This record gives sequence, C-alpha cells and structure tokens, in this order.
Amino acid sequence: MTGNRLSAREMAVLAMLGALMFALKAAMMALPNIHPVAVFIIAGTLYFGWRMMYAVAVYVMLEGLIYGFGIWWISYLYIWPLLVCITMLFKGTESRLFWAIAAAVFGLCFGALCSIPYLFAGGWTAAFSYWISGIPFDLIHCAGNFAAVLVLLPALKRAIEASCERIKT
Repeated sequence: MTGNRLSAREMAVLAMLGALMFALKAAMMALPNIHPVAVFIIAGTLYFGWRMMYAVAVYVMLEGLIYGFGIWWISYLYIWPLLVCITMLFKGTESRLFWAIAAAVFGLCFGALCSIPYLFAGGWTAAFSYWISGIPFDLIHCAGNFAAVLVLLPALKRAIEASCERIKT
C-alpha cells in the first residue's frame, strides 16, 4: 500500500473486505452479538491502516441498505470508525491477548455507544433504558469479541497479507 491514492486493486480489496464483514455477520445472525466484525476491523486496520475506513464505510452502508436506516444505524457511523481509530492508536502492539482484551472492552461498551443517538431522540431516560436493556447482549458481545480475536486474529492477518500479495502479482 503506497502513496496517498488508492489503486483500483486496493479499492476492490477494501470493498470486498467490507462486504465480507457484512456477509459473515449476516451468516452468524442466529448468535446474538457474536460476529467477526471487530476482528476483521482490527486485522484490516493493522494491515491497511487508515484505509480500512473504506471497508468500514462499505460495511456500514450495507447494514443500512439491507436492514434500514433507523436510529440504530446512526451509531454505526461512529462506532465502527472508532474501532479503526483505537486500533491505529495501538497499531505497533503485537500481543494477541492485548487485541482480544481491547475487542472485549469494545464489545462491552458497544451498547453504551449505541445509546448516544437515543439521548438526542428521547432524552436521558430513553438512552439509559436502551443501554441497560442491552447489557446482557453487551456481555455476549464482549465474550464473542474476545474469543474471535484470540482465535482468529493471527490467521486473518496472514490471510489478508497473502491475499494482497497475490493480487499485486
């Protein structure tokens, strides 16, 4: 990944990564808040850096186009880019355990972050009740993110690197 401009290949890879995140989350929909989105964003950001925002944009737009642009969707406009920013802050960290804990904390905070639009739409009581009612799902999200990152991060990083190297030739 060189220069400031995206090549057509980079655009295609990032778009496919965003679509893959969406497809895998949809495939795992029977499991509440257990999905590979966080591990994909972390692995993709560790490889692509800030360019991962393009894949996140594709993912977020697909979520809105398929499931509707409800108030819940507004939170996706800042939550997933926030994970890219957090990953960029600690990009030099190689510890899989560190990334698993970071993803777990992110999953635990997910409901609180999602409640922000409800603060503006319905006030403190709406935001607070939205957040509190979702805590069981946040706990599942926390555990799922921890396990997914701990198990999948090394292999996913290698797969992204290998795919991008193959595309260059």
